[in-house]
Amino acid sequence: MLNNYIKIAWRNLWKHKFYTSINIFGLALSISCSIILFLFITYHLSFDTYHREAKNIYRVVHSITFEDGVPMYDQGAPLALARDLKANDPRIKDIGILLRMHNINVVIEGDDNKEKKKFAEHENIGLTDGQFFKLFDYQWEQGNKNTALTQPNTVVLSHSLAQKYFNSQDVVGKTIRVDSKNTFTVTGVVADHPANTDIKSDLFLSLSSLKNITPEYAKAIEQQWSFINSTNSVYLTLQDDVDPQVIERSIAQLNIKAQGANMAQAFHFMLLPLSDMHFDGRFAGVMQRSLLTTLGIIGLLLIIIACVNFVNMATAQSFKRAKEIGTRKVLGSSPGAIFIQFICETAYIVIFAVLLAFAMVAVACPTINNWLQTQLSFNFFTDYKLAIFITLILMVVIPAAGAYPALILSRFKPVNALKNQISTQLQTGAFTRKGLIVVQNVIAQVLIVSTILITMQVRYLKTTDLGFDKTATVMLPVPDNAKSKTDYLRNQLMADPAIKNVSFCYMAPSSTSGRGGSIKYDTRNWEKFVGHEVTGDANYVKTFGLRLAAGRSFNESDDAREFLINETMMHQLGVKDPQQVLGRKFTAGNLSNEPGIIVGVVKDFHATSLYVPIAPEYIAPFRKEYHFAGVKIGPGNPSSAIQRIQKAWEGVYPDHVFEYRFLDEQLADFYKKEEMMNKLISTSAIVAIAISCLGILGLISLIAVQRTKEIGIRKVLGASVAGITAMLSKDFLKLILIAVVVASPIAWWIMSKWLQGFAYRIDIQWWLFVIAAVLAILIAFITVGYQAVKAAMANPVKSL
Repeated sequence: MLNNYIKIAWRNLWKHKFYTSINIFGLALSISCSIILFLFITYHLSFDTYHREAKNIYRVVHSITFEDGVPMYDQGAPLALARDLKANDPRIKDIGILLRMHNINVVIEGDDNKEKKKFAEHENIGLTDGQFFKLFDYQWEQGNKNTALTQPNTVVLSHSLAQKYFNSQDVVGKTIRVDSKNTFTVTGVVADHPANTDIKSDLFLSLSSLKNITPEYAKAIEQQWSFINSTNSVYLTLQDDVDPQVIERSIAQLNIKAQGANMAQAFHFMLLPLSDMHFDGRFAGVMQRSLLTTLGIIGLLLIIIACVNFVNMATAQSFKRAKEIGTRKVLGSSPGAIFIQFICETAYIVIFAVLLAFAMVAVACPTINNWLQTQLSFNFFTDYKLAIFITLILMVVIPAAGAYPALILSRFKPVNALKNQISTQLQTGAFTRKGLIVVQNVIAQVLIVSTILITMQVRYLKTTDLGFDKTATVMLPVPDNAKSKTDYLRNQLMADPAIKNVSFCYMAPSSTSGRGGSIKYDTRNWEKFVGHEVTGDANYVKTFGLRLAAGRSFNESDDAREFLINETMMHQLGVKDPQQVLGRKFTAGNLSNEPGIIVGVVKDFHATSLYVPIAPEYIAPFRKEYHFAGVKIGPGNPSSAIQRIQKAWEGVYPDHVFEYRFLDEQLADFYKKEEMMNKLISTSAIVAIAISCLGILGLISLIAVQRTKEIGIRKVLGASVAGITAMLSKDFLKLILIAVVVASPIAWWIMSKWLQGFAYRIDIQWWLFVIAAVLAILIAFITVGYQAVKAAMANPVKSL
């Protein structure tokens, strides 16, 4: 019996190839998009879940709250905390430390007079010991994880780095030179970490080497609770059934003991579960769970509108199949058998759609990975989560898409079906079908509006005035900030007429550094708010185009003796006139903690991303913090200027790899997440529009079939093609307008909530909704036009 159903289903689908193709393509489009969204969501949810102790690993993070009550969040923790906690709290199972380094240069000395090789590494360097590898699972290819990093000046490399440095995996015992200062012996090799991790270290230096790498700071880093840096990571696991909040209270008591009650009350140390690291934006999380939820909803909605298409297409064809159904019933077929017959046809279409979706995803995955900087992989046979997801799609879509049409068709009365008198039965479901079309277009309209607003916000983020000049500025790393070297490099660069200015600094005016601390103004006590630090030399203001509201820039100095403050800090200090702060004493606790004087006020500039409002900022020279050189290039050929800059830089730092980046490109990285979201939402909107157009085609087909005789009579009585086309399109336009009216407030509410995440954002204008509505109507009208004109031009004799 089932075999018979399958054969008949195949014949019917092949007979109606046009409608079958539309159904398969629409479903395949929605399923493929949903699969990609599913892969994206599961990829981000899988971050660092592969470690055996993942559910029991916590990272110690903290917030600092000053008297103004506004907390500053940071992902770092002091090493002294790890030492004291392990020694005093038996509820701690293991503690691992990872001190990340942003940039290093690695030199491999050549053998047999071969030229030495130089490499630059970024954000993949960490100082640690064997305890770290007790918490996190690394596959050791060479060496012993318990002893490899116990001695100073030892290093463990990843498989890829070992191959890159030595072109071999037989590397234990070989040496590398780091930053032209220290030589490290390779004592182990670990397999490359997976893509789905936020702990992306490939080069592990022994923690005991800290005193050799930073001799001036090593003692403070190891012993002082107050030495907290965002690059200091402390991870721990707890004994069974230990509440993390109990450990947080224990840390608070140890902090009071180490720093005193007054100092400790500003610090709040917390245990952040490893599973939340990827999502908590306060502590450098790179993805929002709310975005994943939104994408999941979009994937579900795409499936729904594709099912709506199928329902409308099936009911549109029911008039043509009336005699078939009547004949079957006369010959003894039951409504249940006819129901099963149509469900089999639906299953055929859905299975073919899934297979086509597989091909679409396989083709799209490389492009998607390039777009989103991910490593999504599509393998139905090895990814059990994907297999379950596809199975659920089949189990849900087949009854969801096929049940309603099958139920309607199986209930046709034999006599009416044989006489083609089923219009009344078809009309009973008209309201439902039109309602589904409205829902379908509401979804598409919301996505269209969202795409327009996200695109405009991203453009605003990239083009708004930041309060400084970001154009034609090249940022160069400074491996050694000794005065003799920076002065020589500046002189070499300024001798080139293409170079307009050079400034040595910690970072560009706008960065993610987030450095700051307590400040003291004039004769007052320490202020109740945080002063955010910007460090740079005397050319900083001129090089980056900051604008002075009063006073002058500071003079060249190696220490913070003169300060500039921004207008926000001036107002926070309770001063309205910039002239009144000039010459007043100013102390920055985060720098030398020695008083200097305010020599100028700069107009407000964005020192961080546009997510947050402009904060109280101060600018001061401090040579120890100079890590970059900002080089302003004049008009002309930038490539030629870069080549000359490289020659001068390599003359000062011959053992380091020359790298550079334009400042405007660096600032664009702030909004990668928004760019990614824009691409995902806009792509989903295009898919939703395409599927909706197929749904509209199904609806107009249904209307044309139901009104065939009416159209013939109208033509006989003199109706024009344009008039009949307008008549057929009128109902459709009403549905689109209803969808626009319903979708507009929904889209406004959703995007208002999203824009509230930015301190600086665009306003939602009424004309955006008009543009989106016109766009939706135009696209849909083009879709329906062909079918309406075709019906209007049909021979009235045949119609009658």
